[in-house]
Amino acid sequence: MALSEVHVLALLAGLLMLWHAGEAQLSSAFTIDQVNLTLVPGPAVDTGTVVRLRCHVQVSHSSTRRLVHSFSFLLNQGQVIYAKNTSDTQVEHSLAPARAAHSGRYTCRVQVLEKQRSSQEHRLTVSGLMTPVLTVNPREVFEGQEVKVSCLTPDEVGALVFHLWVDDDYFRIPPSAVEDFSVKMTRPGTSQIHCKMNILGNLDAGTSNTSNVVRVTVHELEVTPTISLLPLSDIIEGDFLRVDCAVPKFNDIPRSERSKLELFLTKDGRVLKQERGKEQCGETLRTESAHSGMYVCKAEIGNLQKTASGTVLVTDLFSVPEVRVAPPVVFEGDNFTVSCSVSHVVRQRLNESLVSYKLFRNQRELQRGQRYMATAGSAHDGGYFCQAEAKGISKNSTEVIVKAKTLPSTPLITVEGAVILGKPFQVSCRTSRGSLPITFTIMQGQRLLEQKEVYALSALFNVTSIRRRTELLEFSCHAHNDPSRPRIISMALQAPVIEPVSRVTLTLEPFGGGVTEGSDLKLTCSAPQGSPPLTFTFYHSPQGAPWSRQQLTQTRVPGTNRASFTVRAIARHQAGQYQCHAANAANDRSSSVVHVHVKLAAWKVALMTVCVILVVAGIGVLLLILIKRGSCSHTHTKKTGELSVKPAKTRSNDPQRVSLVLEEQPAPNATPGMLGRSVWSERMSGSDSDSQSGEEEHSVEVQCSQVAHPPQTNVPTPTPPETGECTELMTNGTDTEYSQVQATVADIPTQTEGASLEYAQLNHSDPEPQ
Repeated sequence: MALSEVHVLALLAGLLMLWHAGEAQLSSAFTIDQVNLTLVPGPAVDTGTVVRLRCHVQVSHSSTRRLVHSFSFLLNQGQVIYAKNTSDTQVEHSLAPARAAHSGRYTCRVQVLEKQRSSQEHRLTVSGLMTPVLTVNPREVFEGQEVKVSCLTPDEVGALVFHLWVDDDYFRIPPSAVEDFSVKMTRPGTSQIHCKMNILGNLDAGTSNTSNVVRVTVHELEVTPTISLLPLSDIIEGDFLRVDCAVPKFNDIPRSERSKLELFLTKDGRVLKQERGKEQCGETLRTESAHSGMYVCKAEIGNLQKTASGTVLVTDLFSVPEVRVAPPVVFEGDNFTVSCSVSHVVRQRLNESLVSYKLFRNQRELQRGQRYMATAGSAHDGGYFCQAEAKGISKNSTEVIVKAKTLPSTPLITVEGAVILGKPFQVSCRTSRGSLPITFTIMQGQRLLEQKEVYALSALFNVTSIRRRTELLEFSCHAHNDPSRPRIISMALQAPVIEPVSRVTLTLEPFGGGVTEGSDLKLTCSAPQGSPPLTFTFYHSPQGAPWSRQQLTQTRVPGTNRASFTVRAIARHQAGQYQCHAANAANDRSSSVVHVHVKLAAWKVALMTVCVILVVAGIGVLLLILIKRGSCSHTHTKKTGELSVKPAKTRSNDPQRVSLVLEEQPAPNATPGMLGRSVWSERMSGSDSDSQSGEEEHSVEVQCSQVAHPPQTNVPTPTPPETGECTELMTNGTDTEYSQVQATVADIPTQTEGASLEYAQLNHSDPEPQ
């Protein structure tokens, strides 16, 4: 039963997998032990020697299958010169014969399956180069002909460079023409040719020996020409001149070369006559002065050229005419003359009267004759020349340009920039027309300041300075372009003069530097000396702060030298330093710093005064209330109390005292009781003493209003009133002590009891008994 294609493919795939598995198992079961390279007979040999390269590999493996070794011989680690696959463990490659190009570093590389290994590097040196072989064809030529040269070394390999010598002339043969190089033989006689070679980039190989020497015979071609001139001398314009060029040994030239012969008759690089394949050529000339010079005869065959020359001197029959313009410089409206003449003639051949003249302007004939007169102007401007003619010979003069010059117009003197008193400025002088060059002169009165000759219609001058405005009118400008004519003078210089700002003043309204809060402060800045327009700037620096200007406003005033600025309803924070700054086109200046103080408003002062008064009054009322509460004692409602202040008797060692005594008037029906007293002692100054006890004593009586109590009945007899105690009160800054009287009044109106008040000394001493 035949197998289907699917089964066949499956079988092949299985076999392939088994083979790969075997290869993989084999690759893991061997190793390349070493690779050795040997050079036989050795690393250094002479050229032409047979060199054998032997490579041996040693492999260890466990399989009985023979391994395939891939051998490769490499030159200089890159170029594979030989490769072979074999199961043998050694391969040999021969260099037969070895040449200098084989010199280099050799290695052997062996690969088995996926493993590879290389040998150590061995250097091979091949000494010497093959001697090249030279061939030349033909070996006998005429001068100017070429020979074919071939320099070859068939057995040499590599990039070869060939060098050729023809006698002492050196040629380098390009690689593309090493077998067919052409050399032109230019020297008659016998020439020796040889060549050498070397290998490009291989300095160790050196240069080869000299090739064989080939001798080439070069025959001279008899093509040297001769030139003949008739007549030889004393040639005058109008005479005929014959110039002949010939090759005397024309017949000695080989017939094959005669047809190649060319003859040229030239003068100043211009060919006068040319012939090909002929023995001679010539030219007959009716001489002019331009025919003077060197004539050259040249014979040429191929690249061979030979020449002969002769000189001809032709004497002028008459000189080249000259045209003159008088006067040489003309201005519009001036008369001028154009004349033409020759300086000399050969009187033996020509009478001067026989010379005829023509005058031309702008290449057009103007008139016949030697003289022409006209009035200078644009209609007669142009290039003038003349033509002189005699015996059929005509000569032209050089051209003279006539252009009528224009006088300068009245110059205009102006100022460049601004004129500032005391500073340099520039003045410009200009004209609207005038022929160049023009000389400009700047004058100050009768004094010449500066003078310039310029090829322009204007000039710029530097002026040092002026001190007064009127000095500007002294300047004027002069212009001229013809020294023989008077100068043209401008008008006087007129221009605005700027006066610098010299000083700046800042004034205040109101005056004095003090202003009330809420009122207006007017600042006025003035600069009496300084040309308008002026720019005024006002600055302010807060009070108590270092001077740091804060710009308030800036005003440009066109026609006056002052400006004002008003601070409306000035506030306290606007006090401080004020300054103004004035500037114009010349300079700028600042005023002195003015200090402004802002006072409180009147209503604020009044309000503060009222507040102070109210505070003081309130304190006074409060003190009175406190005094009254502390000094007055309440008594019986029907009794009146009198408060008397009497000076206490001073002792020699006690300060003066003032006693405050409260006395009660007993009611008629009241039970007499003990009156209580309160003494207020005030310590006087320490300067008072007992000796001053006789001085006048002051008594102050204070009446206390009686306290009325409503009558009551059936009231039990009240208990005796309690004795009030005085409480000490210290006042800051004094030694005064106050005793507060306390009294208790019985509820029964018919009875009054007195409360005794005891005083206390101001120095906190014990109470003094009644």
